[in-house]
Amino acid sequence: MTSRFPRLIGPYAVERVVGGGGMATVLLARHRLLGRLVAVKMRRREDGADEALLAERFRHGAALQAELDHPHVARVFDYLESPQFQAIVMEYLPGGSIEDALRAMAGPLPVDRAVDIGIRAADAMAYAHERGVVHRDIKPGNVMLVDGEDTTTTRITDFGVAKAPERSPDLTLAGANVGTLWYMPPEQFNHERPTPLVDVYALGATLYEMLTGHIPFAAPDTAEIFRRFLDRVPPPSIQGRNPQVPPALAHVVEMALALDTADRIPSAASLALLLRAVAERERMAVDDGAARRLLHQAGDDEVESLRAVLAGGQKPGHAVLDALDALRVRVETGPFTRVNLTPALLERPADLATAPLDVLTDADPFEATRDDLFEDDDDRTMVMGPILTDDDE
Repeated sequence: MTSRFPRLIGPYAVERVVGGGGMATVLLARHRLLGRLVAVKMRRREDGADEALLAERFRHGAALQAELDHPHVARVFDYLESPQFQAIVMEYLPGGSIEDALRAMAGPLPVDRAVDIGIRAADAMAYAHERGVVHRDIKPGNVMLVDGEDTTTTRITDFGVAKAPERSPDLTLAGANVGTLWYMPPEQFNHERPTPLVDVYALGATLYEMLTGHIPFAAPDTAEIFRRFLDRVPPPSIQGRNPQVPPALAHVVEMALALDTADRIPSAASLALLLRAVAERERMAVDDGAARRLLHQAGDDEVESLRAVLAGGQKPGHAVLDALDALRVRVETGPFTRVNLTPALLERPADLATAPLDVLTDADPFEATRDDLFEDDDDRTMVMGPILTDDDE
């Protein structure tokens, strides 16, 4: 399987082919000194008028991906080229892609798993967008895992057609669409200047497929999908395809898939934030610990704009708004705490200010309020929010 490729690529010994597509082949290789397994994305140079442009695009995609130091972006270790080949040496991701997982399931992923992956992917793209990088080809095949059972190892990969509009040269072949048909929004078909909203739509399409087991528009060709875009035909409802998906979650994903950019969730940061809020509302086991950072990434103005849109929408939108507001309150007020009340403390309430506090793990942040002062339980404990001083009132 590796006969078409060098057995040695710089300091790496090629072991086998592990994947590939139209532009490049992915090889499993091992550093001969360090012993580290890596993935080598290798492109064979061609004879043709477009070779210089294709080579530069491959090189440029490697450079953009290497810029992104984020836990959910696949790391680039090295770039090598010769007169015959170009190669990007990357983190090896043996857990496979979401496309692989969907194929193995022959249906949707578990809802909480899909949401957790979606949050991490959106968070990674928010980071890329802050640095001016638009991926332009988000899809299940480009969302991968180091460990197939562990969503915390989610990685975005393959920045081969990525673009930083403010500083990237025009590396698009004349008349060619950039991206993958079923995950492209209308403006990408029109060859418009790429914006982060291209990736928001593609993330929405990827989430749609994870939640339903179906691509949003099951059309056989570009013309049919473009006709649906022109007619403003939305994809089939998520709940219609999978009733197990909570209405609030379905609403968020469908907002990401809005055909009109003015109606679409305005950023990957906002998409991650709304998914995080809905996950917490639905008590999904999402372990990201990033709510404060997600709020900061979205920005106060964008969050307020989201609130206005959600408040003016249908019932699922109101549920998303409630989830967003509850998350904001929790982040702004901090975790609830539990104070063990001894008889001495009850007799001297002033001493509560210096009482040892433990994080309250069994309080419901959507139901507990500042009025929830005492609990009726055997160990006489008090549930409280932040301690206010005279200066706070």
